[in-house]
Amino acid sequence: MLISTKPQPRLSWAKRMLLAFQKIFKSWIIAEVLLGFLGSQPGHAEDIKKLAEEVENPVSDLVRAGFTNATYFGAGANNHLFNTLNLQVSTTKRFGDWALLNRLTIPLPYLPANAILDKTGSLTGLGDITYTGFLARDESKRRFKLIGGFGPTFILKTATDDRLGSGKWSVGPTLAFVSLPDPWVVGAVVGNFWSFAGEKQRRKINLFLIEPFVNFNFPNGWYLTSTPAITANWEAEKKRNRWTVPIGGGLGKVVFRGGKRPINIKLQGFYFLEKQDGAPDWTLQLQFQILFPDKPA
Repeated sequence: MLISTKPQPRLSWAKRMLLAFQKIFKSWIIAEVLLGFLGSQPGHAEDIKKLAEEVENPVSDLVRAGFTNATYFGAGANNHLFNTLNLQVSTTKRFGDWALLNRLTIPLPYLPANAILDKTGSLTGLGDITYTGFLARDESKRRFKLIGGFGPTFILKTATDDRLGSGKWSVGPTLAFVSLPDPWVVGAVVGNFWSFAGEKQRRKINLFLIEPFVNFNFPNGWYLTSTPAITANWEAEKKRNRWTVPIGGGLGKVVFRGGKRPINIKLQGFYFLEKQDGAPDWTLQLQFQILFPDKPA
């Protein structure tokens, strides 16, 4: 991804605010519509709380489909704004006490015109698709209420433009472990990914990921949450560009609407304590998921 570092004509404070508002207007409209659902709803409190616990468990057998929209602020020399809409689907196939959990993420990034070094106009398209397959066994009824999963993660070279992806095919192991001491859900997803094919002129991938998560669940479906994705790029030329460390969190709610499928809505904000040169200062993330709590075959 090529980011322009050439200074642009300085805009007034009012114009900068107007441009920023225009970029995130659609995301906030979506948020307002979704938050309108957060009124009273039928459904047993215990069922709602159980769903809220499963939502943030990466190795639960809860089938879900939806999106996470991440808006990034303060990137590059011009403090521009860019956006990534991640379409997300998870399915489950059970084999006795074991389950195969499939997680698919399809990114649709957007880069504004002032972030493009060698091409005028904004840029949007398909990014690199990620697939993770967890083989998991539920041990939550034991003393420590621990659930674990292990499997490969594939990062596919699917970007429609060089600036929207890595130009590499990558793979690596991913481990997830979760503990469920009521009313908490705590754990982490850990992995490392290496490129094995792709465009030779592009930088090799050697990327470490640890995503700790913690949830505190209330009886009515509301929950407090923090899911920072911490990464280390071992191929970075400068050590100061190696780590990306966000800090923050937010809140969410599982909602029942009559006889319809339950939904999960979550809003989080993160500030980057460590980041690469030119990377954004902070991000706002909105997640919307339709939940399918029926037991998979």
